[in-house]
Amino acid sequence: MMILLSSISSLMAFKSCPNCGHIAVPYPLSSGTDCGDQLYKVRCNAGSLWLDAFNGSSYMITSISKLNQRLIIRPPGFAKNTCIAADYGSQGIELNSNLPFNISGSNTVLIMNCSNEMLTKTVNCSSSSICHNYIKENAVVKADCGNLPICCWFKTGGSVSEYSRILVREGRCAAYLSFVNLDMNLPVSKWPEPGVEIDWALPREPVCKLPVDCKGLLNSKCMQDPASLVQKRCLCKAEFQWDPINGICAGVKCSDRRRCKHRKSKTPVIGGLAIAGVVLLLGIVFVTVKFYKQSHHSKKEIKTSLMRVQKDISKANNSGSLARIYNSREITKATNNFSSENLLGSGGFGEVFKGILDDGTITAVKRAKPGNTKGIDQILNEVRILCQVNHRSLVKILGCCIELEQPLLVYEFISNGTLFDRLHRLHSGKWTPLTWHHRLHIALQTAQALAYLHLLATPPIHHRDIKSSNILLDEKLDARVSDFGLSRLAVSDESHVTTCAHGTLGYLDPEYYLNFQLTDKSDVYSFGVVLLELLTSKKAVDFNREETEVNLVVYYVKILKEERLMDAIDPILKEEASKAELGSMEAFGLLAASCLDERRQNRPSMKEVADKIDRVISVLTSEVQLDT
Repeated sequence: MMILLSSISSLMAFKSCPNCGHIAVPYPLSSGTDCGDQLYKVRCNAGSLWLDAFNGSSYMITSISKLNQRLIIRPPGFAKNTCIAADYGSQGIELNSNLPFNISGSNTVLIMNCSNEMLTKTVNCSSSSICHNYIKENAVVKADCGNLPICCWFKTGGSVSEYSRILVREGRCAAYLSFVNLDMNLPVSKWPEPGVEIDWALPREPVCKLPVDCKGLLNSKCMQDPASLVQKRCLCKAEFQWDPINGICAGVKCSDRRRCKHRKSKTPVIGGLAIAGVVLLLGIVFVTVKFYKQSHHSKKEIKTSLMRVQKDISKANNSGSLARIYNSREITKATNNFSSENLLGSGGFGEVFKGILDDGTITAVKRAKPGNTKGIDQILNEVRILCQVNHRSLVKILGCCIELEQPLLVYEFISNGTLFDRLHRLHSGKWTPLTWHHRLHIALQTAQALAYLHLLATPPIHHRDIKSSNILLDEKLDARVSDFGLSRLAVSDESHVTTCAHGTLGYLDPEYYLNFQLTDKSDVYSFGVVLLELLTSKKAVDFNREETEVNLVVYYVKILKEERLMDAIDPILKEEASKAELGSMEAFGLLAASCLDERRQNRPSMKEVADKIDRVISVLTSEVQLDT
């Protein structure tokens, strides 16, 4: 029935804007209030399409590629008879970093009328550079800029700032030109017209407040946005998925979008229902047989995986001590037959019990919940990950037991709870507040562990579930990163891992909802949320807070826009903080903001984050020593 109904349904896209002169305005670009996506604003004026930037500057759009999500704008050239950019007053091109537009990496930029300071920058200012060749062979530019000695060039995309701006200003360079996809082997006479290529991020589903707002998007429903908790979107119904290029909810099983969009059923309703009934009956038989086969196959796969686990464990070496295989009697006795009194914690897929072995060693024993095959998969994956890493800030595996119905992992026991406990469960009376210095060192140790996974593990490992409850603290309050059930080995020739829904609400990379990919920069985002928890002592998601503050990241971004960063800091931390400590808190808060950038390419690497935290600690330590 579902297949039949979806096959006779048509799709409706959100309204695209009318052409502006000879240029089509494809979705999601919006030249009016009733079309496109309002985040993707462009302006139609007298038959020409314009992109507005900061400081009141605007640039004519000369071409648009809908499939590549790119457009080209025309630089304004030079002010009359000068070697100064016509947009020098607005300091060149600077895009709004809060909007989904970026300067792509396909632009070759020539910068002229430069100061000596440019000779120290990472741009090519040699006397034989293409910039000088261009000036020599272009008579108009030569007349204005030919007598000025310093002329440089660079490709966009080399640094974070170049994703959103090409600047001209006093003390640097006063003029610029840009060329898209330039072949530098061509003579200047054959260079293309100047242009700057801009790309845009694929749009999310349209924002809505009421069900009627989704009337224009067939097969959608106004529901809570899982990425923000404070706004709703027109999310596609089951069996449909968001097509961000065309702005429609496309049928998942429809391979020809054009036919899906326009075809109508020619089958009479009664005949269709009869066919649907037969299909449904056959489907039930097919699904039953397939389920039986898959169940049998899964059990066989688990047995094979358990044999691999035993081999991996026997090879594992954690700080010089070999991991071992425990028998079921040892583990059952150690955990008092998995007594509820020994239960340390329970997650979606597994449970962790405290265990005391015969030799007095205190351990943490993790098992999948009975009957939960996903939990078994995660335990097996965790063995695979932990058997090939060794870092002082990663929890260590002591061994496993594979004799029982669910495989068990045996870890070192970390005695001081989780970072979540220490930050958010002070009312229990069990924990004392963490000092600012403790928080800095916990952040540094966690960052170093993640940088190790990203850079030094072979192949690199993406944790994919960084959160304060997965950071354990030992008796010295040193950090141990745990719970590798969702982790993945990064494939060497890919920069991302395609995945189904994983991670934890409040910590999950917002770009995951666009492309369903988790990368090393997704770990950076999640760690940025942990940094906010350390700074504010607030939970990542808390429905007891006001509606606009339920999501910690959303609240923090609002605070930053209002330039009130210090207001977000835990009052207990600020109460007795020195001037040096307050300065380090501000630097820490700005680092957290860079980790939480919505665009992955703008976020620092985990190694850069660790280095910056280390620098904050060093500066703070030296200032404290000077004061004393």
